[in-house]
Amino acid sequence: MQETTFKTPYSGNGIENFASIHLWLDALYGEASQKILLQNLDAQALTQITSVQNLEKKINYSFKNKTFLITALTQSTFCYEFKELALTSNERMEFLGDSLVNLIVAKILYRQFPDLSEGNLSKLRGALVNESSLAKLAITISLGDNLILGKGEHKNSGEKKDSILADAFEALCAAIYFDCGEKADTVEKSLVTVINRYEEMTAKKFFAMENLENFDSKTQLQEIAMAMFQKLPAYKAQELNQQFKVELWIGERKLAEGIGPSKKKLEKELARVVLDEKRYL
Repeated sequence: MQETTFKTPYSGNGIENFASIHLWLDALYGEASQKILLQNLDAQALTQITSVQNLEKKINYSFKNKTFLITALTQSTFCYEFKELALTSNERMEFLGDSLVNLIVAKILYRQFPDLSEGNLSKLRGALVNESSLAKLAITISLGDNLILGKGEHKNSGEKKDSILADAFEALCAAIYFDCGEKADTVEKSLVTVINRYEEMTAKKFFAMENLENFDSKTQLQEIAMAMFQKLPAYKAQELNQQFKVELWIGERKLAEGIGPSKKKLEKELARVVLDEKRYL
């Protein structure tokens, strides 16, 4: 039988043969001599991978300086494990991207809801610009397939974690901002493109008041619990095999429990279940 040959992810003309960065990382972390081979890695070549090129199409933006794109996709765990590559993580871009996304969403809400009070506008923006919501937008454009993660995060499916996806999405927005010459309108066009894509794929409106109701479930339950029992809901969390088990208690009564990768998301979901089913009665 003829032996199957395989181009490693380290030779410049082999990288583009991978369908995604996720698959490239599979090969990278399966190679015993990875650190030696990585010395010849050209990070720019990663932009030739099919999924990265598709990402640019999905956000309707083509990077002139691909370094901005690579930085947005690079998580700190990869930089820590491969210091010799001198790559920059997306942490600083995420910082700026957070402000950019908040500004753009605030502007759109201001236009779409002219009768909404300042307080409710602020709450609705919070319901849309948060870890869970931004992770959903990131999933819409398959951002997880393109993240450059350290071995531990890659092994533990870090590309599916809301926190990592949301941070990378904000970093991507900042990368567009820098690449286009710091034009917020260009970032807005790409963000709206992603939101439209999300609405088409999910048949759900992104800028909808129902998002505020779902997001604010913890506050609603807190108000009911205080009015009825003079007690605040308590969320008891326990880590179990890379996930969390969360229990929702009011006083001596356990009203709901669940298991998932995000404590914050679980707390909101449990509060919503208790509210919808009126388990507090």
